Amino acid sequence: MMRQRGFTLLEVMVALGILAFVVMATHQILDSTIKAKEASEETIAELEALQTTFRLMDQDFSQMTKREVRNESGDINPSYVLHGRFELQSQFDGIAFVRDGWTNPISLLARSELQAVGYRVIEDKLERIYRVHVDELDGAEPRSQVVIENVEDLKFEFLDDKQKWQEEWNKKALPLAVAVTLQLEGVAPIRRLFLTPGDGKEHQAPSSSSTGTGRDEQGNDDKPQDDQDRGSRG
Repeated sequence: MMRQRGFTLLEVMVALGILAFVVMATHQILDSTIKAKEASEETIAELEALQTTFRLMDQDFSQMTKREVRNESGDINPSYVLHGRFELQSQFDGIAFVRDGWTNPISLLARSELQAVGYRVIEDKLERIYRVHVDELDGAEPRSQVVIENVEDLKFEFLDDKQKWQEEWNKKALPLAVAVTLQLEGVAPIRRLFLTPGDGKEHQAPSSSSTGTGRDEQGNDDKPQDDQDRGSRG
């Protein structure tokens, strides 16, 4: 009858060492996989935030309109585009303007289809701000929406009618296009170009005696009623 021989101490130690190595390697692989997944999700979230940001900007800039805005004192802003370094209390560039196309089906809401919008950076967060009413006569604070975080710089440039980029825009006109340079933490600057409905030219404001056709904030024709009546009879 053969006697059964057990493991020696050396064999047990070798087996434990191999097991420890396998456990450690498995843990490192799992940890690397988790970190890669988190990094991938973070990158995807940043890309989605960028896409949302530029989609909103495209919708806003493409529907810029020539609408004068009154401040709390009732004074009219000298330009259709309010822009400057630290404008709107921004850390960097800030911009504000009026856009059309804010849907209000059959005028159910107590507002027009025009919307005063703007972009600024507060505490390293890019905000899109807007007001329900275009003019600031009620003194209400604008509503804000954070669209992207970790912003290190924000800059706007404007294309004029001579196809030249301007860092400031003080004309009583809409630029041909707006270039936005967005600098995020740890990322190279991103520059995007957005077309506007403007022609970049500063036009002479019509005199009070002119009878041209215009549109009020509600989008209604402000042509004198007598002219409308004559047109309908003709």
